[in-house]
Amino acid sequence: MTSAAEFDYSVVGGGLQGCLLAHALAWHRPEATVLLVERADELCGNHTWSFHETDVAEQARSWFDPLVTHRWPGYRVRFSTLSRRVNISYATITSDRLREATLSLAGGAGGPGRAGRLVVRTGESCEILSPTAVRLGGTTDVSCRAVLDCRGRAEAGSPGGAGYQTFIGHEYETAQRWPASEPTVMDVPADQAAGFEFLYELPLGPDRVLLEYTRFHEEPACDESRAVSLIAARLAEADAGSAKLIRSERGCLPMPELVARACPDRVAAEIASAAAEDRLRRGFTRFLNRLLFCLVRPEDRWKIFQRFYRVLPEERISRFYAHRFTFTDAARIMIGWPPMGLAPIRFARSFVSLPGPLPT
Repeated sequence: MTSAAEFDYSVVGGGLQGCLLAHALAWHRPEATVLLVERADELCGNHTWSFHETDVAEQARSWFDPLVTHRWPGYRVRFSTLSRRVNISYATITSDRLREATLSLAGGAGGPGRAGRLVVRTGESCEILSPTAVRLGGTTDVSCRAVLDCRGRAEAGSPGGAGYQTFIGHEYETAQRWPASEPTVMDVPADQAAGFEFLYELPLGPDRVLLEYTRFHEEPACDESRAVSLIAARLAEADAGSAKLIRSERGCLPMPELVARACPDRVAAEIASAAAEDRLRRGFTRFLNRLLFCLVRPEDRWKIFQRFYRVLPEERISRFYAHRFTFTDAARIMIGWPPMGLAPIRFARSFVSLPGPLPT
């Protein structure tokens, strides 16, 4: 074995989470040296990541905003008995933009005083030896003050393994103008026999659109034929002329911020503290996953989301997606007539594991 130079941070995984973390570290800790390792030949894969702009903490806007490629003032949801425009700003980051910005950051052009402080290694395996050491390519050991594992799970599943959210997205260039200027984040077909599914639509330009099939199911496999069918139906409905397939994609990941603000020697303690403070929100989120995958029949899952968009005002929707919701918000989501197919006894038992009070 050989040894390499020591870093402050070794970030393992160069997808959305790892690359955002590299940018956050560059902003919050410009003096830190960072190693970013990705086993694929290039960073970020081939994805489009979308979010409510209110999801992003104010202290992250300075470094995060330049990474955004598209913004819209609002979006729509469509169910069989509900159509609503939500007046919350919506935005997108693409793999191409994030990859370009991260490589630029490594080259010294991404921010003041950053020349040579971010090192990117792609096409190389990385084994985590300890919280302060990694092994590159099976031969080179690298020491650091903190290892940050951003590889994700081997199998993308919901918390507790209850079920999966899978995606198939196709981006098209159309012969005529696309009829919608804002996203539709849920276009839910009436037939829900296969479990909760919907079409997701992002107009990326006058003649460019991303149509993505999303499915919540117990199994990780996505129904390719169903995706093709729903996407083709939307293309026909839009009447935008012939459509040329530009690219295809799958999947998405969350973004970090807390870790970048912590000193390398304090990362574990900062995360533990934040987790303790956020205990009930995490518990309620796990409960909602159980509600979706374990307590409601697959064909009735869509009713949970329709009710969410029917009863909640925009400020509560914003807090929920940003994971800053209060006890009152959580209660408002649950109070009311439960979805058809809910097993009352199992529903009541799901509350037993919910921990202590949520801030009001």
